[in-house]
Amino acid sequence: MKKAFIIGTNSDNIAKVQREPFSYNKRILSKELGMKTEYICAETSLEIQEASMGIDADILFLMFPWKESPEDVESALVNIRNAYQNTQPPKIIFIDPFAQSTTRYFNVLPYVDFFLKRQRLKDIEQYKKEDLIGGSTMTDFIAKNWSYDFKDWHIGSQISDEYKDRIIAGWNLGTAKKYKNILTYSSIWPFRKKKNIDVFCRLSLGFKKNREWYCEYRIDAVEALQPLQKKYKLASSARFLEDGLISKRQYSSELKGSRIVFSPFGWGENCWRDFEAICYDSLLVKPDMSHISTNPDIFIAGETYVPVKWDFSDLEEKCAYYLEHQDEANRIIKNARDKYMSYFKNNEFPKLIGQLIN
Repeated sequence: MKKAFIIGTNSDNIAKVQREPFSYNKRILSKELGMKTEYICAETSLEIQEASMGIDADILFLMFPWKESPEDVESALVNIRNAYQNTQPPKIIFIDPFAQSTTRYFNVLPYVDFFLKRQRLKDIEQYKKEDLIGGSTMTDFIAKNWSYDFKDWHIGSQISDEYKDRIIAGWNLGTAKKYKNILTYSSIWPFRKKKNIDVFCRLSLGFKKNREWYCEYRIDAVEALQPLQKKYKLASSARFLEDGLISKRQYSSELKGSRIVFSPFGWGENCWRDFEAICYDSLLVKPDMSHISTNPDIFIAGETYVPVKWDFSDLEEKCAYYLEHQDEANRIIKNARDKYMSYFKNNEFPKLIGQLIN
């Protein structure tokens, strides 16, 4: 039996959700892959280093907190590698914490066997670009189209040809157990909330005092929907935390009751809202995701979601079209649910782990 340790942070919901597939796939991982997993909580680079050394491990899944410096993370991985010089080293699989398709941690590529991204650029060569403002295609687009000054804020890092194949599309937020359960139970006991809202787009802008780079983009996203208000019912807003957000209960009720869920980019390209839209039979409309590889992949243009241009210039037109052509919207909604369900039915997570460890 292979011994696998998941070592890393427990300080945020995303890290917790990324561990969930190991738990609900525990039996399959053991029976089909001969792998037993154990979690060790470690909140800093040094703690992860210490927890990874001196244990009898075949595989290490390492989850560093995103606030750790690239230098500290690299130092920890170098020390972990060196600790196993005289013994059979474990396979090291780095689970990147960044929401963006880019990361600050590509400097660790020489010391890991695989580097997992929740969403990876399909064209790995794009990671070699050194002139992207802010370090990613998304931040570069916002800087050039919204005239945003990123100053010294940068989320990218460089890769070399020698290690680029180690960057793998791992699993995204769609693997959360709560979404798996919603899909499973609703297919057995279908319950559909009446759709009394045409377009949903409730967005948080974070803290006003620390205005982040995606704020203007999200504000413009909501404003681009406003022409639809003349004919359709919208539930849309973009608010700072200081000004108060709608309650979680209202958010959930509105989303479940919406025909279309518009989900613009935030810190990264995909988010919780994308998967909630599919779970509750809403049509997902979103900036074009064709540059991204991710799992579960619910982003197949015209089949599982409706892509719009990154500058929202066709957003009104696309939303109006599908609000007037419900049969076409229903086809995409059904395809999205089927595609999402197939990820769990086909045990895609255990298959990915099998490819990584064998």
